[in-house]
Amino acid sequence: MKHKFPVILVKSGLLILFLAVAMMLPLTGCSKKHKSSRSDGGGGGGGGGNGGTGTGTGTGTGTGSGGNPGDATAHDLTWASPIDESQADLEYMADRIKTYANGLWTGTEGQGYLRNQTLKNNSSDAKTIIQGGIKGPQSNPAGMCSFGGGGWTITLATGTFESQVWLHEFGHAWVGPFSSEEYNCQDAASGVCIQGAAMGRGGAEGLSKWCDPENCVASQQCWNKMQASHNWAHPGPGGSQPACNVTIE
Repeated sequence: MKHKFPVILVKSGLLILFLAVAMMLPLTGCSKKHKSSRSDGGGGGGGGGNGGTGTGTGTGTGTGSGGNPGDATAHDLTWASPIDESQADLEYMADRIKTYANGLWTGTEGQGYLRNQTLKNNSSDAKTIIQGGIKGPQSNPAGMCSFGGGGWTITLATGTFESQVWLHEFGHAWVGPFSSEEYNCQDAASGVCIQGAAMGRGGAEGLSKWCDPENCVASQQCWNKMQASHNWAHPGPGGSQPACNVTIE
């Protein structure tokens, strides 16, 4: 049995479209929680360093420089497109993954990061699957997190959505992990909340922070759950983003 948590995308403030889509999608997941861990797919290590992101290179391994991440949790994840992508689009997606990495580092205040990532071409064997192709059409739901078989899988409609879409789903998978939706927690002025609906607010990459008791405009107060699950500090150590390396296969 799978349990799914979708993120909804609404453009141009079309409330009617938002409500129509929301009525068709499950807004609340079941109470089953994904077991959090200090690393997914291998690796711990991680806090504040001297920044830097990986540089993708063809079908080989991207490398990059970054400071010591301290005690932050490292995630070595797999990503895949089920269609045969061009090299240019694979490199585009590698850059998108590095942008997601920046969002995760910022959102967790230097306590979680993407380290060594593997992007697979023409495959569906991955933790994150870009179901419609890297530059496929944007559609609702923009993303989905499913639980089954003892683990989680994130599905993206396309690789062109703002970072908030993937971060929202990773919130269900690991950051919280959050077992319900909070689509209406949106305050662009304070950058909250990543678990809100993706509505083009908060800049080009969407909303960039998880909410806390002081800035939550709904009820979930995400940082309470995050601290309980991971024993994180809030505010966290922050610092510059560690290196995110992407290997294209």
